[in-house]
Amino acid sequence: MGFLSRRAALKASALFGMGALANRSLVPKATAADPGGGGASPATPATRYGPQSATGDVAAVYQRAREVLYPVCRVCPECDGVACAGEFPGIGGLGSGMAFQNNFTGLQRVRLKTRPLSGNRQPDCSTTILGQKLSFPAMAAPIGGLAVNFPTLTRMSEDQYFEAIIGGCVDAGTLGSIGDIQSNPLSVTRSHYDVAGRFPGKVIAGIKPRPNENFISIVRLAEAARAFMITIDIDSAGRGWLDASKSTAVEPKTVAQLRELVRSTRIPIIVKGIMTPDDALLVGETGAAGICVSNHGGRVLDNASSTAEVLPAIADRVKGKMVILVDGCVHYGTDVLRYVALGADAVLVGRHIWRAAHGGGRPGVALFMKTMRDELTAAMVLTAVPNVAAISRNILDLDSRA
Repeated sequence: MGFLSRRAALKASALFGMGALANRSLVPKATAADPGGGGASPATPATRYGPQSATGDVAAVYQRAREVLYPVCRVCPECDGVACAGEFPGIGGLGSGMAFQNNFTGLQRVRLKTRPLSGNRQPDCSTTILGQKLSFPAMAAPIGGLAVNFPTLTRMSEDQYFEAIIGGCVDAGTLGSIGDIQSNPLSVTRSHYDVAGRFPGKVIAGIKPRPNENFISIVRLAEAARAFMITIDIDSAGRGWLDASKSTAVEPKTVAQLRELVRSTRIPIIVKGIMTPDDALLVGETGAAGICVSNHGGRVLDNASSTAEVLPAIADRVKGKMVILVDGCVHYGTDVLRYVALGADAVLVGRHIWRAAHGGGRPGVALFMKTMRDELTAAMVLTAVPNVAAISRNILDLDSRA
């Protein structure tokens, strides 16, 4: 099947699935909570195939998300970037969509060795990032500009979305996030930080690479909200800087400019959008706390390499010198395990947690993250890894990579 016919088939099957999937035996008809809703945290252990709480299982959350998000997102069974290729603004990858698809296929080429005879019964999947203990090495990726990128999605406001993301992640023992878009009025940005302020010390604040003076003004909001970490996604300046005269401009940054931003606050800054060892070393010169290996979900440069492909070489140069985060199609606990084995300290979860928020609000996010944590625990048992610090490339079958 050619690319175009496959894409058309995926779109058709996603529409059909809105009614058909609910009748599958693996998906209970009990619906997820309304987007933005509250309620008790899901019970643990969670599974993808069996109701564990009032929210249902992850498949039920995805079914609800499909109903809410279609056609902006088809909530494909595997989020590989094919059906939504070129849908930007939207949830798809830029241009041909290949950078998004590369993230998916690049990670799938990384295979795990099964070692069931270790007697490894109770692995510890908790970790500590910059002094913050997490229940497992995964956090929410900052996603902003919902009203701009998804103007037809009106059931959940941005503030409700951030409440669901942060609250659900906190319920799961990890960190939530708020995103940014430079075109938002300051009053809107302030309202997002009001949400963050209700979870002091538990929020990653994503800030666009605005001109330094503008960036630092947003940093002050993050400080007032007691954000734990700040990310600057420097790769998002690739297009927005073309009209630098606008007050809403973003801009590429030099090492000197990044150094000024790092020195402007005591909150750790992570430079997001790093895809080469050389750029990782340059970040080290700024004094930043770390990097995030990311191609922006395939939304800034068409045909970019996958994060799984470039991560090992970057880790070889800077591991232990700075925090290394990574994103790119993180869906399962085994994805977390593989990225950490390739050299990351933790992962950021983007599209999938966005779907969980729209399909189940705060309980849906908590359920998704707890499910991924339980999958990681099971995978650590079967790869003979007692704790996160012991995860290494030794658990990977590197000879089998295509």
